[in-house]
Amino acid sequence: MRIVLLAFLSFCFSITSCKSDKVSEVIIETQEQLEARTISQKDIESIRYDDFGLSPDSQKAANDWQKFQELNTQIEVLKKGDLAYFSGDPLIIKTLMQELRTEIPKTLQTNEISARITALDTKTQKLNSLLRLANINKEEKINVIKEFLTTISNLNLQINKKFEFENNDVIKPE
Repeated sequence: MRIVLLAFLSFCFSITSCKSDKVSEVIIETQEQLEARTISQKDIESIRYDDFGLSPDSQKAANDWQKFQELNTQIEVLKKGDLAYFSGDPLIIKTLMQELRTEIPKTLQTNEISARITALDTKTQKLNSLLRLANINKEEKINVIKEFLTTISNLNLQINKKFEFENNDVIKPE
């Protein structure tokens, strides 16, 4: 009897200790699902905001500002639907924003422009963090891109205002 019981327990133990292979499901993403997540150039072009460019005077002042030119280049790439730079390493984004602030030309060093750069830094880091997350829906990503583009446009507007005010020769009361 003991031998039968021992054989039965050994048999049960061997069955329970067998490794069971789980069948893994392969999830195939359809083209429609991929397009529903991917932000395209059309999506970015459909964003409505006031896009201010730099005036000729502002452009001259910002010509030697290398980090500003680099940022504008990346923004043009972003507008074409390529989000790689802004969804990349956050350290690169932080470094760009720090260098943008430290390399600002003397003619553009005002409190108003500095405040716009601070806002741009915040929106750039927000854009980077949201684009790096996989579970954020397309609408939220488009909204954060809109906030970023609006912020860079506001920086351009503030730079233009500085030179416009200087060109108006406003007489200040004594």
